[in-house]
Amino acid sequence: MKKNLVFTACIAALSSAALTAGVFAFTGPGEESERKVKESEVPAAALAALKAVAKDAKLMGFEEEKANGITYYEAEWKDGAGKKEAKVTADGELMEIEESVSLSAVPKAVVDAAKKIAGADAAIHVEKMTAFYYEVEYRKGMKQHEIIIMPDGRTHEGGGDDDDGDDDDDDDDADDDHDHDSHDHD
Repeated sequence: MKKNLVFTACIAALSSAALTAGVFAFTGPGEESERKVKESEVPAAALAALKAVAKDAKLMGFEEEKANGITYYEAEWKDGAGKKEAKVTADGELMEIEESVSLSAVPKAVVDAAKKIAGADAAIHVEKMTAFYYEVEYRKGMKQHEIIIMPDGRTHEGGGDDDDGDDDDDDDDADDDHDHDSHDHD
């Protein structure tokens, strides 16, 4: 008997710096929870942001999610392109948008990878995910640095090719200024 698995693939549209950083590990330990909520329980700023993203579509399926000590609100809607969902912070900062897409609209490399992971007999459903990040560049002393910050204030950790185990990417321990994801541009 064939197994019928559903495999959801998400495609994150990220800044070029974020793509080169490799695996994303954002700071902020904490418990995670999720619960359905009524529209009246969603803070005004979060609700306004969700309505702005959905435009004229009717919002439905509200959820409150707590992760890493931060509270998020999600809502879904349908428009001419299909089902969509957005996630915002309590103060209305847009974190991500997900939309269901047909398999034919997905890059071949994604389809091939999904089939390899899920198996040939799996039913595959794909959601395109657009995530929002900010790249901040600054100079400290003679060094140029970059850091990726999410709209909720969490920062990107790791990435790069740092060999010495410190927080920077300068391959030495003597000049470690403990900035997350710093890169030399000398």
